[in-house]
Amino acid sequence: MRWGLLSVLLLLAVPASAARIVVTCYDGASSASVGWGTARPSVRFSGCDLDGSQNGSCLFQVSIGARSTTVPHLFKGTLAMGHRRRLWYADTRAVVRCRPGPEPISEPPCEPEPPPGAVTYTCQDAVLADPAADPACDTDRACDDSCTFGFHCPTCCGCGAPCFNRPAWEVQVPVGCRRVLAACDDIEVRPALVLECQPRPAGTFCPTTTTTLLPIGSCRTDEDCAILLPECHHCELGHCQGFPTFNPNRSISTVECPIQIVQ
Repeated sequence: MRWGLLSVLLLLAVPASAARIVVTCYDGASSASVGWGTARPSVRFSGCDLDGSQNGSCLFQVSIGARSTTVPHLFKGTLAMGHRRRLWYADTRAVVRCRPGPEPISEPPCEPEPPPGAVTYTCQDAVLADPAADPACDTDRACDDSCTFGFHCPTCCGCGAPCFNRPAWEVQVPVGCRRVLAACDDIEVRPALVLECQPRPAGTFCPTTTTTLLPIGSCRTDEDCAILLPECHHCELGHCQGFPTFNPNRSISTVECPIQIVQ
């Protein structure tokens, strides 16, 4: 009994900042979810499956930080589907796990009921309205029967992800639908947000080809960032930037990325 009680006390004595980093990959999906300890994963990043194909394994790339050093460590490797790999770096514990693809998608109701006090933002498909706003829309400017709302800061409450000086976090809403982002009242204070998408205006010009020239700093893969400085060679959620590092204190650090073209 005494040893059991001692074990419980030791577990309770472990600081929350020492929570294990958990990275969940799905075979064929380049976007992964990240969480700390037993908390529900709340952060996403482009770190696996890097080969983009459902071939029974996940090709991952994860940067892990430690409290005892300012230099992060980049782990790369291939993990068989259904397996996990423990990562140790200084005083940081992490685990990467590979699950069968495709990644399950839980679609929210098309027209959820807006909560009281919610702030509503309305966009039109293929219309870029005030790119400096937060959120800005439609940031992809594509005639795809959806609106892409771009936020400077992450839309999840208290997830510790960084903010940027450009709309880097995206939420896509189909035409004729609305999406509700819950209010934040813990670490940060924010009312609930209602994102509504309307059809594009009559007479809107839409490209007849699927080949489009991406704006400088925007990307679909890391190759789209090759013309920029080396610190910007990673494509993260549609934008060229430094590779994110996950720290044991539930924070994410990213090297500042000056968007300049290599001469």
